[in-house]
Amino acid sequence: MTQYMLLFSLGPVQAFIAQARKTRDLWLGSLLLSALMQAGMEGIASKLIFPANPKIKDNIPDLPNKYIAIFPTLEEAEQAAKQSEEKIKAFWRNLCNDVWDKVLDGPSRFTPETRTQWDAQTDPTHVFELFWVVVAGEEEAYKDWLKDTQSLFDQRKRLRDFSQQIEVGEKSTISGQRAALRGKGEWRSDVQTFWRGVAIAGVTAKILSGRDISQDGTERLDAIDTVKRFAHLSDSLAYLISGRKSQDFNVGFPSTSFIATASFAEQLIIASEDANVAAALVKWKSAARQLNERMPATIPLLTEVAKKQKRGADILTYDGYCYFPETFSARRLEKEFGFDRRTKECERLAKDGPDAIGDLLRATDKIESAIIHPRSYYAMIQMDGDKMGTLINGVSTRKEHKEISRALSEFSRENVPALVEKHYSGRLIYAGGDDVFALAPLARHAVPRKKEIPAPTQEIGTVLDLVDELRRQYHEVVGDAVLNGKAENTPVGTVSRKDTVTASTGIAIAHHYTPLSYVRRVSKEAEKLAKKQYGRNALVVTVLRRSGEQTRVGCKWEYPGLDGKEEMYPIPLFLEFYTYFMDDVLSPSCVHTLLEEVSTLVGLLKDAQVSEIKRVLRRQRNLNKKDDFSDTAIATTAQRLVDLAEAMDAESEKHFKKEEQFNKQLAVELHAEERRYGLVEVLGWLLVMLFLARKEQE
Repeated sequence: MTQYMLLFSLGPVQAFIAQARKTRDLWLGSLLLSALMQAGMEGIASKLIFPANPKIKDNIPDLPNKYIAIFPTLEEAEQAAKQSEEKIKAFWRNLCNDVWDKVLDGPSRFTPETRTQWDAQTDPTHVFELFWVVVAGEEEAYKDWLKDTQSLFDQRKRLRDFSQQIEVGEKSTISGQRAALRGKGEWRSDVQTFWRGVAIAGVTAKILSGRDISQDGTERLDAIDTVKRFAHLSDSLAYLISGRKSQDFNVGFPSTSFIATASFAEQLIIASEDANVAAALVKWKSAARQLNERMPATIPLLTEVAKKQKRGADILTYDGYCYFPETFSARRLEKEFGFDRRTKECERLAKDGPDAIGDLLRATDKIESAIIHPRSYYAMIQMDGDKMGTLINGVSTRKEHKEISRALSEFSRENVPALVEKHYSGRLIYAGGDDVFALAPLARHAVPRKKEIPAPTQEIGTVLDLVDELRRQYHEVVGDAVLNGKAENTPVGTVSRKDTVTASTGIAIAHHYTPLSYVRRVSKEAEKLAKKQYGRNALVVTVLRRSGEQTRVGCKWEYPGLDGKEEMYPIPLFLEFYTYFMDDVLSPSCVHTLLEEVSTLVGLLKDAQVSEIKRVLRRQRNLNKKDDFSDTAIATTAQRLVDLAEAMDAESEKHFKKEEQFNKQLAVELHAEERRYGLVEVLGWLLVMLFLARKEQE
């Protein structure tokens, strides 16, 4: 019997999310897209094939930007598509009206010109791209039916409706594309005055806080940026997601500063029972509260730690920048917190703040298992499933398609939040099926031995452990939903369909003051490199040092064993070196020495390479900790490094030949963009381990 498949999508995704200045902008942009999709899928849950669940769970944006549904008649399918369009547009209009009424409405805050500009910029026909196709098919030929639907949908997307808006005036400080909202004046000073008035009026009325927008007018937003920034004030959004009013809607989201220092905050909560630490905390809080507006709880794991310890919850109300002495410089106090540097108050705080931080760090240094000082770097994670189109187009039946949809929903709603937010002190920005976008500290440092946090929360020690576990669980959960059989377009009998369920990840490690849009661009580029340059099922990490220097390394999650040996897993090997560096078993000089020698090493036979690596490791080993890294262990480790480098070379050659980009010339410089020797890549990873272990200058 003929039925009708509807494929519907909402866009643009990347532009809508990427235009962000604060971490909360990223999260709210993602949440709005999920909310719009939820509104669009209302009333068709029983017809859905993908996604399995049409409603957002726990304020985490977890809905994809497309859906697939099947209807018995063409009329029902077309009507559902048109209703989805109207419901999305209606929800968007309600959301925009809520934000206008809460933030901009009032004679002192806007003019008729403002409203005209607002209506033009928020017109949904200009903001969104809504595409859909309906294709007739038979259940018995589901595989071909699905392929035809996807093919026609791709053709429809290429027939874009271009509408260009030409605006004059000062551009938004976030999007940089649309004109910032303004009153009558078009000069930058006029626009800045307008936004200063909006900010002050909002704070005075207790609608906005100082954390929502700069009070001096330096943030000048267009209408779309305004909606995203203040969407948490919308009752329409709150009711859709939680059935509650906006004032009951938890919009706490950590800054990059708080993410970077989350591990220190966790240890500080536990250490706060120490008398010296408690006394230092009192002095530190006295200084911090003068520049920090108290925050809501933003990192679930730290909230749970405070509950278990029955103390330290107030530590979490101070932002991470309060741990850094440079925050209290007179220049920053004036520019970022509104102090007049000529006053004694500012002069006193510029002295008291660093003094209080110094006292706090000295107190934590003296306790058992001394706390590692706050970090100024954090990680932005982008994970994406490999060849999802190929996987979905390979399904044989509607039942299998729905089972894969269910598995994707389970992974994004259960596994991902548990790993990122319950077993690690990170925060999710988006988790929709095979896509994960998150922020995380670099490492979850060991806590004092007498107050260890019980397993399984200690199992994930670094951001590399986190992403490794994410991709492993993705493979298991989604792979189990795939029917047995061989994958298409591969040699017969070589690759099962489950084996093709893999994910690639990009990580950008950046200073907490690095512009957010730049960090996101680098993390996205890293994910693309993992797919293109490293052949998918891979990880790429880019370290953005504040000095401007970058280190980029990559590898596949696993490599075939050599000479019949079991598969090699790079990340666990690299993390062994992280432990050696953290525990001062190995000197950082071992990595720098080997990198200086690498141009010679790559020309040697394997045995000679192993011999030299052994020599350097033994020479740079801490003699007082010889038992932690014996001569036998050094020999085994050196052999593993060289074997891995050889496997990397073999895999790289195979991939580049397949991609018709093969070049036999290999680079020996770590900073080279082209294909590098495996040994150069391996040593580059050890350099990253030094950075994670804080043995590299930050």
